[in-house]
Amino acid sequence: MPRSPKSNSDVPWTFYRGRTLPPRSGGDVVGSDLVMESRFYGTLMAADISHDQLECLEPEQWLSADLCTFYCYEVGNAFLEGAPGRAKDLVVLHSMTWDLAQWTTKYPLKIRVPGAPPVLDHKYIAFPGNDSGTHFFLCIIVNASDLLQEINPQGPVRTMALILNSSHDVQPKDVDLKIQRIVACLAEGRPLREKELSNITVYQPRVIQQPNGYDCGLYPGHFLRVFLGAPDAYIAHCTGQTLIEGSAESVWEHERVKRARRHLKSLVFSYMEIRQAALIFNSDLPRSGHN
Repeated sequence: MPRSPKSNSDVPWTFYRGRTLPPRSGGDVVGSDLVMESRFYGTLMAADISHDQLECLEPEQWLSADLCTFYCYEVGNAFLEGAPGRAKDLVVLHSMTWDLAQWTTKYPLKIRVPGAPPVLDHKYIAFPGNDSGTHFFLCIIVNASDLLQEINPQGPVRTMALILNSSHDVQPKDVDLKIQRIVACLAEGRPLREKELSNITVYQPRVIQQPNGYDCGLYPGHFLRVFLGAPDAYIAHCTGQTLIEGSAESVWEHERVKRARRHLKSLVFSYMEIRQAALIFNSDLPRSGHN
């Protein structure tokens, strides 16, 4: 069973409780109840999990945007770590990417860390989206680099987008225009083939549907894990070129979703325990409640 890290006072450890003084290097005081953070390799925007989000991991609770993103990040990180040479295949972004065109200076102008390959250079760009404020889905943009004039000035353009949505009763709006604006922002000023950009095909295939109104945040990470198991096969399936044999339940491995919440909770608490162990073993800051 997942365990929350405990101090001697039996209170879950958080950055706020464990690091109440500024770092010796003179950085800012950590002023929030942050229990952990996770990033996809090379990206700047973290999935920040605060203490009050932990209750979202309990049964019949909606996941927060950061928990949904964290699940997708960890699926993507595991994919990159699974075999050499995958770094140019995949980039996973925060759920806020769906509203990228409306970002203000509150959010970073750059998505990737200095020196990391630009977003559009990856074969698959994946991120959870939320168009209604209550429902998450997965977006995957495929072969976006075909739109870059510097890489593909005149050749064929294979760029497309997939929207994998576990509730067809809650559909994102204006998806074609939304994807075009997201790609334009992710280009970060690099010239695009504008005519082809305006003609990107967005596929919204029928996929497994959630049996309730609260598990939607688990499905983007699940869909991404299934997709990355055989990307070419699932692209052909989602576009109707070559269907994968079997029922939707088997094609999209629906049975595994039943275990996803328990797995996600265990993963979050494991991260918390690592942070607690690092503090106890390495920190030279005054602390109380730890042995």
